[in-house]
Amino acid sequence: MSDAANSSRPHPVFQAIIDAYAAANRPFLHQVSPTVAREMLRASMMAAPTPAGLVGLEAVVDAVVQGPNGPIPVRRYVPSGPPLGVCVYLHAGGWVIGDLDFSDTTCRRLAAASQCEFISVDYRLAPEHPFPQPLDDAYAVLEWAAASRPGPLLVVGESAGANLAAACAIRARDCNGPRLVGQVLAYPVTDHDFTTGSYQEVGERNWLLSTADMRYFWDHYAPSGVDRSDPLISPLRLTDPVGLPATFVAVAELDPLRDEGLAYADHLAQAGIAVATRCDAGMVHGYLGAAGAIPLAAEALAEVSRWIRSAAGEAG
Repeated sequence: MSDAANSSRPHPVFQAIIDAYAAANRPFLHQVSPTVAREMLRASMMAAPTPAGLVGLEAVVDAVVQGPNGPIPVRRYVPSGPPLGVCVYLHAGGWVIGDLDFSDTTCRRLAAASQCEFISVDYRLAPEHPFPQPLDDAYAVLEWAAASRPGPLLVVGESAGANLAAACAIRARDCNGPRLVGQVLAYPVTDHDFTTGSYQEVGERNWLLSTADMRYFWDHYAPSGVDRSDPLISPLRLTDPVGLPATFVAVAELDPLRDEGLAYADHLAQAGIAVATRCDAGMVHGYLGAAGAIPLAAEALAEVSRWIRSAAGEAG
């Protein structure tokens, strides 16, 4: 585990992004409609430098999986050499933004380093498709992967995607679904509590994710009338985690979601689940995506990859 020091400011790379957004008067996500938020994300992706240092893969293939709500686009990342296992990957974006291209570089890095096939899921987004539709899409792809792809199966997610990953693991356990040998939860959303210590410490600083942003995301994914205490929405509310797979949780020190991620790791560990965690100093929400620019983010991604490789290799 990487212990978070008492860093008071984000890493310079993140600070430069924060400063550039401020200088450009870029609105915060919670200040715009979901449509505009998606356009802002696409613009940021277009402006980002071309990623360097990517390892070649055997194949990157777009496909479609049929789910209960209709077709679900997926993208398969096949490593060179025989895959040790299969990872269903669920992207970040507060259940509201994000797509296959948003997570493309991270999936390429993870597939190459873990020697596992990654299947990235373009699940339906809220508010047009609130809970449980994004989860239904994610679970449908998990079932498809279990039925069609050889080898041990894991689920991997970032942020809201990690929330969906955790919910998939719970649903698989409770519904006699696919057997998972592991789950990787990067800065996961695990509860609807906005009063944690990390929310109090950094939630108002707008370091790429704020309390207001999270309220906005929650209001779109689980609007009025939806029970946010359902463990499939707030996994930390799960009474009995026994039977869930081995878990890796990575969190950022300067992230409003830090404490709920660590609390979920502790909740699983207390139930006897094998859990590994790391908390990275000076990092903000979404930091694995900066692995090409920040050595500590690259180190975290490498540890995630080793953990996946080990979990798949031992099961295989």
